[in-house]
Amino acid sequence: MTNLFLSPHFDDAVLSCGGTIHQLVAAGEKVEVRTVMAGIPSRLPDSALVQELHARWQGGTNPVQVRILEDDAAMQQIGAKTSRMPNWFDCIYRMSRTGEVLYPDEASIFGEINANDRTAQLLPTIVLSPQEIPRVIYVPLGAGHHVDHQIVCNWGITLKQYYPWVALKFYEEYPYTQDPQAVEKALSILKQLYPALRLNLELVSLTEADIQSKLDAIRCYKSQISSFWTDLQQMEAETRQSLRTAANGTGAERYWVVA
Repeated sequence: MTNLFLSPHFDDAVLSCGGTIHQLVAAGEKVEVRTVMAGIPSRLPDSALVQELHARWQGGTNPVQVRILEDDAAMQQIGAKTSRMPNWFDCIYRMSRTGEVLYPDEASIFGEINANDRTAQLLPTIVLSPQEIPRVIYVPLGAGHHVDHQIVCNWGITLKQYYPWVALKFYEEYPYTQDPQAVEKALSILKQLYPALRLNLELVSLTEADIQSKLDAIRCYKSQISSFWTDLQQMEAETRQSLRTAANGTGAERYWVVA
């Protein structure tokens, strides 16, 4: 059975779980990374944030397609199968039925889910087909409080209710975990929203091959590097440090497993 990683955007699963994905693939496990907000909008909102991000991503007239090509390269590097949900757009592209830009600035995408966000309302109603019920579902914890991560997290919890026999693991989103309070804040929010949820911490120890594969996959997301780092050298140094910090000196990725 498959290990299914639900990735809000094209890079989230690799940034957060790349070492684990490589390790699972190397062990002969089936791994699928499903990008949820993978749609290509036919109409862009009149938003300064979209203009700013598109300029940063240097994607020409179709930056989403550029990100898809980067994701293809990353998945090939790390060895995972990829799938995408083209009916759902990144939050920066989403508008209300009256044309209101739902997330017009950076503060809004790291704030609360807009009450008019149809994606947040509809995505948790989607079930998996009987042919693809996985062994484990990995979903974002919500570290950083990005609205798309919150939505996919909520969907994962709903899927666990649909399929109680399937293991559900929350991954800590790197590089938002660079904020030392990000994980505790996310756990606190989860406990408030779902008081019955019981979580156990799981450490996945990584080999140097796992770590190197993760770094090589991150490099494929060329348009995204400048969002978090000044260059590839800083990316590698900080990513390695984050993996050491996760396990008190040895490389690891952390998960919160539903008990």
